[in-house]
Amino acid sequence: MSPFEHLPTSTSAAASKQTSAETDESDSSFPDQCIQSLLNKYDVTTNGFLPEGPPLELLPNEYYAPWEDLIRRLPELLDAGAFRAEVDKLPVLETDRLKSEEEWRRAYVVLCFFAHGYIWGGSRPSEILPPPISIPLLSVSSHLELPPIATYASLNLWNFRCVAPSPSTPASSSPPLTSASQQPTCSTDAAKVPQKVFDPTDLSRLQTLHTFTGTPSESWFYLVSVAMEAQGAYIIPIMLRALQAISLRSCDETWKETTTKALRELVNCVEAVGQLLERMYEGCEAMVFYHRIRPFLAGSKGMGGVGLGRGVFYDLGAATAGTEGEEGEEVQGQRRKGKWMAYRGGSNGQSSLIQFWDLVLGVEHVSAGNPSPHGRACDSNTKEKEKPFHEEVREYMPLKHRLFLALVSKMGLGKGGIRKAVMEMVEAAEQEGRELDEKERELQGAFTDATRALAGFRNKHLQIVARYIVIPSRQAVPEGMKKKRPGVPLENGEVGGKEGQVMNLATASLGLLSQRNEGKEDKEDTNKTGVELTGTGGTALLPFLKQTRDETLKAGEVGR
Repeated sequence: MSPFEHLPTSTSAAASKQTSAETDESDSSFPDQCIQSLLNKYDVTTNGFLPEGPPLELLPNEYYAPWEDLIRRLPELLDAGAFRAEVDKLPVLETDRLKSEEEWRRAYVVLCFFAHGYIWGGSRPSEILPPPISIPLLSVSSHLELPPIATYASLNLWNFRCVAPSPSTPASSSPPLTSASQQPTCSTDAAKVPQKVFDPTDLSRLQTLHTFTGTPSESWFYLVSVAMEAQGAYIIPIMLRALQAISLRSCDETWKETTTKALRELVNCVEAVGQLLERMYEGCEAMVFYHRIRPFLAGSKGMGGVGLGRGVFYDLGAATAGTEGEEGEEVQGQRRKGKWMAYRGGSNGQSSLIQFWDLVLGVEHVSAGNPSPHGRACDSNTKEKEKPFHEEVREYMPLKHRLFLALVSKMGLGKGGIRKAVMEMVEAAEQEGRELDEKERELQGAFTDATRALAGFRNKHLQIVARYIVIPSRQAVPEGMKKKRPGVPLENGEVGGKEGQVMNLATASLGLLSQRNEGKEDKEDTNKTGVELTGTGGTALLPFLKQTRDETLKAGEVGR
């Protein structure tokens, strides 16, 4: 069997594995099971889309010690420019000794960090992922039905620990000084921690397992998202009950009150999660994020301007001349087995929680997120019609979570969520020639308030982007960050310019933005030069985020 089988597709135009046949149609009306059993079926825990307990911190089989040793040293090796050389010395380990799902997830986290460290851990990106990473990563990704690239799951959902609060000191809101990978640990740590101390809503008790840079800023960046996921968990069953009430509205006169109450609680939830998002400023330095952290998060799709014109070649080893089925491909002067693939990088667009909010409310997003200035030199498949970005990135979510979202999209009155029910309610009143009654007005108002709250959350995200990406992209590179690779001077200039120049998402944006004419207005958007900043997911960053926010507001204008 090909190692590339059972992988999510790398282009959104291709047919997704997530079809309607994958979800049980009978689930959408809850005829025979309670909401809790439904959540259990789709691996939605009391922590929402986070695991019920701590992610595994160490693969227990000694066979995988080479991986664990390397991941522990990842930040120092990347900083020294020595990571690729260490990977090239690794043996190609088999995945048949991974037993539990927790072990498969742990392997995925480790290998995704390896992949991005290798691709982006030099003066220029590597377009070849060597067999010690690509072979086991493809196997693990196939098992989990996730793409072989760093995703929100590998960076956030499965990459944290929750430490017990100190009995003698009050909880602190400051970020952890180091990631857990830089502290002594053992495979039994998680088992020794009582379940009651596992509270991922408390930022002061969270630590990352791994980072690329070893900086507190990178840990904080991931952990804010972890806390946000945990904070939003409680709203999931509440909104499912609202959708259930809507589906039974013909025989349940209380559906309007139930839905109104749920929407009001959703407003509270979104605002609470938004408050956590705003805590990003406490522990993540903007220039550190832009120049040191963000380049490692970029994917391989839409990155032609930084050297990944065909994406990344997942190398399976030397092709044997004359062997049937092993013709291979010419890669940098060698005949190699493998395949070119392009995937989006990790981003919060892959959060199942935020997409759950959209689906419940009936907010529809249509943008594919293109064009990206870094993709114009590459993607040969751009002529194919692409899916909307939010639909495409569900393929980057854990399988059960994307199946859960597929189910949610059918609940209530089918596609359209609560918006469809409110719209039909308003239209019915118009057809009857009457004003909305009190309960109907309350429901309409609660729905509008919920969409405005979600749009407000997206405005906060835009403010984060302005502070951490837009502003740093216009500023001079700090002296301490000009030599992130030994002996390689970082000079502002044209993308892919001088020999020895560092090339990554940060320097590419600097190169593009240097083409701007001084004195232009509204520099947050594309100007007359057509220059746009690119997200780690390969989208045209600000236009895409603004459209997403505007679509959210538009969805709330029902009967107004």
